[in-house]
Order: sequence, then structure tokens, then C-alpha cells
Amino acid sequence: MKKAFVVGIVILLVLPLPGKGKGMVYIDIDSASIRLYRLAFPPLTLLRGVDRWGIGKRAEAIIWKDLEIAHLFHLMDRSGFPQKGYLQERLIKYDLWRDRGAEFLLSVGYGVGGEKVFFEFRLYDVVRGRYIGGRRYRGNRKGFSLIIHRMMDDIVEILTGEKGIFCTQIAFVSNRTGNKEIYSMDPDGENLEPITRNGSINLSPSWSPDGRRILFTCFRRRNPDLYEIHLPTGRVRLVSSAVGLNAAGVYSPDGRRIALMMRGKEGTDIFAISPNGKRKEKIVGGWANEASPTWSPDGTKIAFVSDRRGTPQIYVKDLRKGTVSCVTFEGGYNCSPAWSPRGDWIAYAGRVGGRFQIFVVRPDGSEVRMLTEGDADHEDPTWAPDGRHIAYCCNRRGNYDVYIMTLQGGGPWRITSMKGDETEPAWSPRIFR
Repeated sequence: MKKAFVVGIVILLVLPLPGKGKGMVYIDIDSASIRLYRLAFPPLTLLRGVDRWGIGKRAEAIIWKDLEIAHLFHLMDRSGFPQKGYLQERLIKYDLWRDRGAEFLLSVGYGVGGEKVFFEFRLYDVVRGRYIGGRRYRGNRKGFSLIIHRMMDDIVEILTGEKGIFCTQIAFVSNRTGNKEIYSMDPDGENLEPITRNGSINLSPSWSPDGRRILFTCFRRRNPDLYEIHLPTGRVRLVSSAVGLNAAGVYSPDGRRIALMMRGKEGTDIFAISPNGKRKEKIVGGWANEASPTWSPDGTKIAFVSDRRGTPQIYVKDLRKGTVSCVTFEGGYNCSPAWSPRGDWIAYAGRVGGRFQIFVVRPDGSEVRMLTEGDADHEDPTWAPDGRHIAYCCNRRGNYDVYIMTLQGGGPWRITSMKGDETEPAWSPRIFR
């Protein structure tokens, strides 16, 4: 993990190219449903060098997958394309593309020279007949996938006003080796990297706000202790080792506190500790079992699971006022809350007809939506930084895999297909900016 993290930081040089539509929002992503715009994406054009490594085809596959997961576009069939993907606007025949029904045109070119590569894109508004914008990227050949993800994030930002989610990572738990270890991967399922290799049971990965550290619970000392790994160096440190339980640790948005489950006098309680583990304060507790804390984006509230009314339900505590309110009232088992980075929804897993499905509820409990369905268990939701995409695990194929969907009905896209079970996904903040 250390090597991958460092490479990701240093390989990228971005050279912006001016666009005529700067500041204009072409696609509204805030509506409850979204219309998919017809995007023409011709094959990549080799602009310089000889592509001995098949970088063009591999880059094209990454772009295609990212465009699908972005859930903004209907990708048009290339068989009817009237032109190549030109990077010079003077060569674009807008009327021909309009006749084919295209609304946007994405042209991408690339070059290869030794261990270096570059990529360029041009984005055109076919309906209005004008150039929107473009950029050029240079970097190391071995890290070209990060360049592509950065490019796709910029394309999403040009069209929507908000960066995409592809310069992120998803951490998760897998038993593919026989032990429960933590791994990370890109949102398209590529660039798999091990985070832990201790041969023990490792659970509940959670990212720090800066994306440089991951909290996790490990049993290697025969007690569920909370650890933190510093990704750039690989250094692991013990954070909390109270007897009995130190689980589900999550950093507050400002990084100054960690909420986690610990053993209380009568059950499990939720405590807040300092990152060095020296200061501890109980923030939710009593006679019931309290579990699975998740912070609101402003750090003033915390959602959690409690069985104080007899069955596991989702509650919200206002940490300033001290008030607690229940936000789920349907179903006998609701768990795994995850607060949207936008603050407008809490995702959770709820049992319906003997199966777990993913739901979202407003933080005041005023609106509930079920996002998944089918004869399978859908569990452990986690939000992307854009507040639109949700990753979760599901056993629809027998073993658990990680899937991605959008709040507006996109997906699901399966992004793992390994031997064993992949569970407890945790989406990072935007790491590579």
C-alpha cells in the first residue's frame, strides 16, 4: 500500500486548457432522478509514440467503466459514428453528430514515450455546437490508470460543477486468503492493494478525513483492539485496547475525535476518544446496547444503532443539546447507519422479508426510501464523497461482493469478483487532488 499511495501522489501533472463554457452547469445532479445524456465517445487517438503496452485499449476500458459508474450518460453505439474523435474543434461536424442524436462528444488522445505517457480530452456540447473544455495530463506509464480517473473526475466537474468520485479508494474486508484482511481498490474494482497482512481477524475499516490513515479493529492480541495504519509509511499503531471491545472506530469530520463501540456497565456503549487514545468520553450509553456510530458532516450529531426499544433501530444524538431521537420506525432490524457527506440522508441496512436491503432516511426520520430489492442480503452501506454513490456488499451470487449504486437509481455495478467474501466497504474521501 505504501508504494501505491506514493506513486499516486507524484505521477500527475495537469495542464488545463481553456474552455468556453467555464462556470456553466450542464447537468443537474441534485434532483431526485436524473436524465442520462447521450454521450458519443469515439476510440482513443494515438497522438505520439508507439503503444507497445496496449495502454490505449486499457485506458479506454477504464474510461468506459467510469462513464457508466458516473451515471450521467447514455453511452452511444459507436457503429454509427460519423467522425473520429478529433481534438481540434475546427474538424468537428456538429450537425453530423446532432443527426446521430448525440448531446455531448468526448474526444480523447494519448501519447507514449519511454516510461512517460500523456492524455488529453476535449468535451463538446453538440446541441449548442460549441467546445466546452479540455485538459492535458502527463505522468508515469505504470500509473496511467490514476491519470484516467483524474481526467474523469475533471470531466464530471466540468459538466456538473462537482468533482467525480474516481480519485478515491474503497477499503473492505476479504477472507480470500483464509484470514479476514483489509484491502483497498479503486471505485472500478481495479488496483487491488492489501492494507493488512497480519494473519488475524481484521474488521471495520474507516478512513481519516485526509485519506491518509485507516482505522480498523484487529484480534491479533486476542482482544478486539482498535488500530490505525498510516498509509504513506505503512506504520501501524494501537489506538485503543480496553478489555472486551474496541470496534467500529470512526474519525470525526475534523479528525480530532474517534467514536467507537466499547464495553459499558450493562452493554455496549459509544465513546469518543482522542486520536492518541488518552482522552475518553462516553457520548451514548445506558442499559441498552449502542453500536455502529457515524458522524454528521458538521460533527455536531452522531447516528447509531440501539436496541433500547427492544429491536435494533437507528437513532440520532445531538451532541450539543444532548437530545436523542429515533429515525427508523419500520422493520424489526435496522443497522449499519452511514451519514451522507452532504448531510441530507442516512443510509442503513434494514431487514425486510428475511433479507437485508439498503435504505436511506432523512436525519429527522421524515422520509424513507428503499434502494435495493431482491432475494439477497444487501449490507454495510458507505457513501462516496459526492453524496450520490453508495457502495455496499451483497450475496446475490452466493459469496459477498462489493457493489456500487447511486441514490438516483444507477447500477448496481459489481466491482469485486474474488474468491471468498468481500464485506464492510468503506469509501475514502477524495485522496488524489
